[in-house]
Amino acid sequence: MSIRTRMLAAVVAAALVLGVLLMAVVAGTSGADDQADDQPAAETTEADLSGIPDVVAVVNGEEIGRDDFVAVYEPQFEQSAAAGQAVDQDDLKKQTLDLMVDNTLLVQEAEARGFSASEKQIEESLQTFATNNGMASADEYVAALQEQQGLSEDEVRAQVADGIVIEALVDDEMGDEPIAESELRELYDQAVAQQEQLGQAQGGAAEVPSFEEVRPQLEEAAQSQRQQETLTRIVDEARKDAEIERRL
Repeated sequence: MSIRTRMLAAVVAAALVLGVLLMAVVAGTSGADDQADDQPAAETTEADLSGIPDVVAVVNGEEIGRDDFVAVYEPQFEQSAAAGQAVDQDDLKKQTLDLMVDNTLLVQEAEARGFSASEKQIEESLQTFATNNGMASADEYVAALQEQQGLSEDEVRAQVADGIVIEALVDDEMGDEPIAESELRELYDQAVAQQEQLGQAQGGAAEVPSFEEVRPQLEEAAQSQRQQETLTRIVDEARKDAEIERRL
């Protein structure tokens, strides 16, 4: 199984992190200690895998198999359930399949433009992932994925290769236009406004860092926002001419 969707999820996660990052940019230097709300324990529930066909979708002739789907769906379900959230499994299955279809379209578009991943790039990416996860080597990272997610080494390498070509596709589409100062200012103002609203709701006022203090975080957030906008644009265009058959 290709598990291509894991790579799209990583890219999309960068956009989801944007909102959190904007809050952290301001709140992280305020010195205020947040108090975690007590969350009731979620009722233990298993993911419902009944009725999932062997092929959940066909995208331009490429099949998305049941095993691929389950490998993506189960962790999402378990994460939501562990957080105490009520999980609408039908809705989550739809979201998961949408994500997998979009990811398949991205990889297909990247390959159509001639992007590929070299062995050197794959090795470098594996080492980066290992370092980011506190591991000494790429081999240790691969072994961890094999143990935790049941992936073979070939599947791990395919996963990384897909991520590389998607990144190349996004970079190609985005070009080299620098991030404008006005764009960073807009993000900063949004973060400040959100933090002020939060402070009012909590009956206090947070100390707000200066624009220059948080410029690096703002640049990272702006880049993530551009990546997500680019991904959305590519997928929207690809869907116009795509032949997509959903079976779930």
